[in-house]
Amino acid sequence: MKWEITFEGITYKCKFCTYCCSCKGWRIYLNYFDYLRLKDYKEFIEPSDGEFKYKLKVNNKGCLLLKNNLCRIHLEKGYIYKPLMCRIFPFSMMVKWDGTPLLIIKHYCSGIIKGEVEKNLIKEAISNIKELYFDIFEDLIYRGMEHSSTTYLKENEKITWEEREELGRYILKANSFLELKERYKEIFREDIKIEVKEDEEILRYLRELHYREHFRKLTLMDEIKKLLEIGKYLSKFKNVFEGEKRVDEWLFLNKNLD
Repeated sequence: MKWEITFEGITYKCKFCTYCCSCKGWRIYLNYFDYLRLKDYKEFIEPSDGEFKYKLKVNNKGCLLLKNNLCRIHLEKGYIYKPLMCRIFPFSMMVKWDGTPLLIIKHYCSGIIKGEVEKNLIKEAISNIKELYFDIFEDLIYRGMEHSSTTYLKENEKITWEEREELGRYILKANSFLELKERYKEIFREDIKIEVKEDEEILRYLRELHYREHFRKLTLMDEIKKLLEIGKYLSKFKNVFEGEKRVDEWLFLNKNLD
């Protein structure tokens, strides 16, 4: 099965900030293979409800296996013994409308920087995701895809998903926000007045959000408006990556945009 990579032009470099170990809005769930690998750390594991039967214990500082900003498992056993969810971060998976798995990168990792992710890291992330969900992967794909052949261009105007994808990418492949607004007017036959600072990284990030399909339940018209509102929000940040971190926390962790 071919995966679609949703990010281009960014990579990450670990800062050993341990934010990923803080479990602020998430938990480290363990599948069967993780549980077997961590047999020497059972006092740090507790039962869990849902798709995974176990998870790592945490306190108000985060994972109990964090020691001096380093992972005890990594130090004592080696990287390969770390839980799959830990090895996957800052990558994650979403599902496209047609069932294609999407590899995404989470911007609340403070190590996000400009560049290109090495192919071996992408290959490793995909392998770890498939191993994490080894017995429910096909079910995740089915649940995440759309089961209707049509969506909406704007209210009361239906189009196919293929048409939506083509139009959305045409609009967002504009080289500037001025050009984007011209393409918006061409497609939707109206002007849009949301002002966004001309910044290559903001435009790149909005394309990334569109590829992730966070807003596909909206009409395409409303999705583009939402993306431009996010662009306007990012315009106030001197460091755009800091703004992207806040947006990703809002999208994934239900935090408010301030």
